Amino acid sequence: MAYLDKRFKRLKTIPRHLILGIGICVSATGIPQYMSAQVSITSDIYPPISITPEASTGLSAIYVLHSCQGSTSLTYHAKNTSHPIWYTFGQLGAAYAEPIPENKIDYSGAESILNEVRSDCGYVIEDGNSRTYFWIIDYSEYELLLSSLSVDGDSDCYTTILNLGGDAYPIYYYTITGRRSELSREMSLKYTTMEYSADYQGYREIEATVSLPNADGAIHCIAALCDTEYTLVGDRFLREWGLPELSVSTDVIAARRVEAHTSAEQETETFDNQQRTSSGEGSASLGGSAPVEISFNADVTPAAIFTEWQVSTHPEFEDILLRDKNLSFTRTFRDAGTTYVRFMAADADGECEHYSEIYQINIGESDLHCPNAFSPEGSPGINDEWKVSYRSITEFKCSIFNRWGICVATLDHPSQGWDGKYKGKYVGSGVYYYVIKARGADGRVYNLKGDINIIKYNNENQGIASPQQP
Repeated sequence: MAYLDKRFKRLKTIPRHLILGIGICVSATGIPQYMSAQVSITSDIYPPISITPEASTGLSAIYVLHSCQGSTSLTYHAKNTSHPIWYTFGQLGAAYAEPIPENKIDYSGAESILNEVRSDCGYVIEDGNSRTYFWIIDYSEYELLLSSLSVDGDSDCYTTILNLGGDAYPIYYYTITGRRSELSREMSLKYTTMEYSADYQGYREIEATVSLPNADGAIHCIAALCDTEYTLVGDRFLREWGLPELSVSTDVIAARRVEAHTSAEQETETFDNQQRTSSGEGSASLGGSAPVEISFNADVTPAAIFTEWQVSTHPEFEDILLRDKNLSFTRTFRDAGTTYVRFMAADADGECEHYSEIYQINIGESDLHCPNAFSPEGSPGINDEWKVSYRSITEFKCSIFNRWGICVATLDHPSQGWDGKYKGKYVGSGVYYYVIKARGADGRVYNLKGDINIIKYNNENQGIASPQQP
């Protein structure tokens, strides 16, 4: 053993030989042989499945045999004239490999044949300075058995737990350093669920597939959004051998999980005299100058029985000012400050809930300014209309008088303006007077009075025309 330990200390410093590819030939006895670069496997009618693991394992290949019983043998095609040395190793790794006695190996020229093939162990073949590492798995010792599939009572709103009747144990192998790794069975759990589609403008059913390395113990998956049955199918080895895959299904399970897709659309005013406000990105961009009308809409999955839009002035919704049970509703926001809106849905038992993102509506404080001059009949579109500049004004009344106290114009909304006309004709230049009574979204009251100077320009000589009485 001291000689062997010394050989393996040296072995660790030499690059590993990698086995790549697998072919097939027929021996003189007619039994199929499945060959890699230097190793061929004589087995039954099912070819060994060759899997190339990660380089960190130190293994050139993992061979999964349908069964190691019967006429199974390993043949190595040596590159050197001397007999290669065979070793086996287990969970401790290749550093603790043990040599296979030469009387267990048949040597014939460059070929060496091992007829007693062990499973669940690794092999090392030392051929001069070249070393080949591989692992053998006997699938018959991990035979897949599927008899029933049922939903566990510990399943909740978000996770479905399934219990399997049968065997689908994990398949392990060990690297040359003794690290345990799992060889995935690549089993599939299939079921129907739903997802929101912008093109479809609602939720639609989709087929979901979850890949499982094994099915030992309880199976956890995201709960479906619609009634469905769960089907477990496997495994990759049966599939690669062309054998029928096994499958087992649950009964149809009623959906409990609730989900909703929500949106908010603001009616945008384009008044040129309304002061703009910057409210941020995303849902925080809602709001601006009051009044603001916003339409909210929700699409829900079938399990959503109770639905409700909630409006609050508190981000944690400690106080709820309004509840609306419709999937769609429209609200006009008139009060300055921040208002929060969210959507809630729940199943029939009220145990499974869903809350949407929180929509934040920011209404700016009110503001109102009045210009003191304009020039109707001047350059079109340039200071040819008298308008206030405003923000978040919810009530507005403006009366404009000439110097004789005659009311020449009345405005009922801050977006309206006076074009300098009275009874369809332009008034003369001079001083006019406005009286404004208004209220802001923040409760501020405006009682404003002031002068409006009308300046007229002669198109020919740019002179100021004489005042005219309306």
